[in-house]
Amino acid sequence: MVKQAVRQDARRQVREALDARRKARLHTERRQAELAVAVLSAIAERDDVIAATDRAAAAAVRSLLGEGLELADIGVLCGGTLDVKELQRLAKLPVAESEGKAS
Repeated sequence: MVKQAVRQDARRQVREALDARRKARLHTERRQAELAVAVLSAIAERDDVIAATDRAAAAAVRSLLGEGLELADIGVLCGGTLDVKELQRLAKLPVAESEGKAS
């Protein structure tokens, strides 16, 4: 009888220890999941901002091309901060719907 009570007590202690470990692991996983969501949200926001600024720059490059400037001329006009390759990339970006309707 005493042996049985000792075993039951030992089982209870092990179960409590395992429960505590599960709770700690669950807490850690939830915290990590929330942080991962924060990372992905921030990256998505960054990508949206970059896309919007690229569209604005592309519209300006197309306007300058429409005024008869060459990409090299636009690069010089921009103080040499943009090379021809970057200006080509901007010039090839799809026209935004609002930009296309305004033309």
